[in-house]
Amino acid sequence: MADTEPWLETTIVELAEALDERPSETGYAWVLTARLSERLAPAGVCFMLAIKVGGLAVTAASSDEVSKLAALQARLGEGPCIDCLRTGQEVLNAAVTAADDLWPSFVPAARASGFGTLSALPMRSREQAIGVIFWAAAEAQQLAGRDLRELRVLARMTAITLAQLRESRRNAMAAEQLQQALDSRVLIEQAKGAVAARLGVSPDRAFDLLRGYARQANLTLAEVSTQAIGNVLSPHDLMARAGTHRADQVRLRRVPQSR
Repeated sequence: MADTEPWLETTIVELAEALDERPSETGYAWVLTARLSERLAPAGVCFMLAIKVGGLAVTAASSDEVSKLAALQARLGEGPCIDCLRTGQEVLNAAVTAADDLWPSFVPAARASGFGTLSALPMRSREQAIGVIFWAAAEAQQLAGRDLRELRVLARMTAITLAQLRESRRNAMAAEQLQQALDSRVLIEQAKGAVAARLGVSPDRAFDLLRGYARQANLTLAEVSTQAIGNVLSPHDLMARAGTHRADQVRLRRVPQSR
């Protein structure tokens, strides 16, 4: 077994570099899984992210066997990872041979996989469930001591890191949406001024014409404003569409109601 401190330091640096190069939850998960697999071999390791419906999705795994076992828990809604996600508590060194009552549907597959001991550690930040780190080993191998302490440190660090990454993305998206709304508002005001000047009407009347055209043509107000500013949409087009709309309304009012 490698010395703990150099391995942990290297892992933290590699995770930071992975996030710096490409801020991706999946990329981060693969780096962490590879490092844990190296440290905890021959046990299998799987990184699972929480999804909105209250379940888990396999994001990275050290082997097909452990990936399938983790995915089975997600499908069944049963197993150490599911318990860990729901309670926020660790499931440590659960013996497959003694878990029939706990996970009756999952245990037969776990037993057939050749794994005898299972663990799941939560990744949580401020009561928010980020995911679970799943560990599966032969019966003789236990998750304890330095290995367990390292895993807890990395699980906690990962939860905080991914929570901050998600918050950063939400803030960036909100800022982008706000900027788009501001840009759209400026565009509409410019179009109102242009149409008002060309037709000799008030800005309010110009806005009504732009809005009416947008509704009739099934376009956004920003799209119509862009056309109006660029003279793609002429004042005549606006007035003609408005006139057509009024005529249609008059005809509808004149149609006798069926009894």
